[in-house]
Amino acid sequence: MNTTAKLAVASALALAASSLVTQDAQANDLRDYLTRAPSSNWYLGGSLGYNATSDQTSTGQTATGQGRLVETTFDDGFATGSYIGYRVSETLRLEGELAFRRNDGQSLAFNGNDQSFAGSGAESYSFLANAYYDFPNSSAITPYVGVGAGISFIDNDFLYRAVDFDANDTSFVYQGIAGLSTPLTPRIDVFLDARYIDATDVKFERVSPADGGVLLDSEYENFTVSVGYRFKL
Repeated sequence: MNTTAKLAVASALALAASSLVTQDAQANDLRDYLTRAPSSNWYLGGSLGYNATSDQTSTGQTATGQGRLVETTFDDGFATGSYIGYRVSETLRLEGELAFRRNDGQSLAFNGNDQSFAGSGAESYSFLANAYYDFPNSSAITPYVGVGAGISFIDNDFLYRAVDFDANDTSFVYQGIAGLSTPLTPRIDVFLDARYIDATDVKFERVSPADGGVLLDSEYENFTVSVGYRFKL
């Protein structure tokens, strides 16, 4: 092997060794960071879970006083959540939440008559402010309860015959929360919780060739069970 080749091989080996040392140092830095106590009371989090949307009854009247009743049911679906929070004390946490829930439609009836339909069902995007009370104890598991309030953008997507029930509304929502959390490292907690969310003053529009658009009083209730994490900054 000539001198140039030897130098090339030596350089490659040196570069590989340097890369391994750098990666090892970075891995050690990450381990040190994760096992180090957090430097602030702020945290970020995320969750994924199962949700069930309650049966929905939407009622209203046309301009001539004819009653309109749309009843919809939903399959179980999924939910995701993102969180930013601040620990005020050992027991009190405040948090902002962005949540998405989706459920496919299962059935639709108009004025008591079942209808074949197209469409995707229901989706909601919720923005809430939450307050939690933790119950510290001598075990590794911390129970907690919470309440929240905010707004939710709710979208119903149904089309039957020539009638469009693809409607949406932005409503005030509130929720109750109960869960359990446990630490994986000083910076990372994992949790399991259940959330009941209810929307107020929900209104959807039903549009048909026969009577135009009719505004219907409706509802949105959801129960969610999720697993997630909190990362302390």
